[in-house]
Amino acid sequence: MPTQVERISKKIFPAGGLRPELTFTSFGRHGGTTEASTSGPTRTQLMKNGQWSSTKAMAHDLHHDDEAKQHAQIKRITRRKQAARK
Repeated sequence: MPTQVERISKKIFPAGGLRPELTFTSFGRHGGTTEASTSGPTRTQLMKNGQWSSTKAMAHDLHHDDEAKQHAQIKRITRRKQAARK
C-alpha cells in the first residue's frame, strides 16, 4: 500500500510536467540530481542547489544515463534491505 507521500507525489509529478513513472525516491540526492541535470543547469547551479562543496562530491550522486541510475537504485535497495535485517 503506498504511503501518503507516494500518493501525493503521483498527482504532483504529472501536474508539474514530470514523467509519470517517477517516484518520490527519484528525487533523492541521486535521482533528483540526475533528473535536474537533464534540464540544462550548469554544474555550479547543481552544486549550489544540491549543497555540494566540490564537483568530486557531486559526481558521487550524479548519474548521466539510465543504466547508471538503475545501478545506483539497486545499490540503495540492497543497502536498505541489509539495514532492515539488522
